[in-house]
Amino acid sequence: MQLSVFSDYTLRVLIFLAVSPRENASAQLIAERYGISFHHVAKAGQWLAREGYVVSSRGRGGGMMLARPATEIALGEIMRKLESGTELVECMRSTGHSCVIAGGCGLRNILLDAKEDFFRVLDKKTLADAAGVTKNVARALQLAPQPASPRD
Repeated sequence: MQLSVFSDYTLRVLIFLAVSPRENASAQLIAERYGISFHHVAKAGQWLAREGYVVSSRGRGGGMMLARPATEIALGEIMRKLESGTELVECMRSTGHSCVIAGGCGLRNILLDAKEDFFRVLDKKTLADAAGVTKNVARALQLAPQPASPRD
């Protein structure tokens, strides 16, 4: 299974916000620290705000911050939303079936089970888990050290 670039960048934005000591982090700052496109980060930030995972503000001193603690943000919930339209193989798509064995092949059901197992694993994990050892991730992103936490 391969995640979309949008999912990848959206998760990166969330991890940045989880380890950032700043109240608000701009899309520009996040893009610079990861070395990725500002426009992609801004788009991910807009989606996260629309879905209620972040609070964003415009203007001087504006930016994004988590809407709730990282320990309360389930990765499975996010990934289901992000990857809802992504199918692993052609026969799983709602349109465009051209596989000649689709009617009798068992692969579709096997992959549906595997995809659901993938999400079940993510259901048990939170953004705090994905952020890892906060001080190490913050250091890699060149952020100021945060106060000590139980995860450090």
